[in-house]
Amino acid sequence: MRKINNIVLIDDNKVDGFVNQKIISIVNNTVTTKLFNSSVEALEYFNATTKGIETHPLILTDLIFLDINMPVMNGFEFLNKLSRIKTFLRNPFDVYFLSSSNNEEDISEALSIEFCSGYLIKPLTKEKIRTLIDTKKQIGVELKTKN
Repeated sequence: MRKINNIVLIDDNKVDGFVNQKIISIVNNTVTTKLFNSSVEALEYFNATTKGIETHPLILTDLIFLDINMPVMNGFEFLNKLSRIKTFLRNPFDVYFLSSSNNEEDISEALSIEFCSGYLIKPLTKEKIRTLIDTKKQIGVELKTKN
């Protein structure tokens, strides 16, 4: 995993999103976060074109925390559509599902997706963020990874 400077949060629960942004900034105030309360809005953001490829949102993103259960387009559908964007394929970054679901079927489905880096069960905590941002090690039993 490369150094984490820019995190995108995608969660339809505005309170969860706000709290997660605050937790990230408390742990590391140099990390920039962008919050989307809709997976559709997030996909539009990533599909946006800019003049210079070096400023494209996909190039600047290091990590996504993605909720599963959202209206209109769930997290699985979002990641499927994101994985078709050429810029993402050239410069993939880590995508962690961050969900309240501890359902083994959801976890299995998430981890079966090629571009899924892992699965975290809410709530997001300072310890989980520190581990991802600072040490980049596994987060114990609460993080399900492919390896």
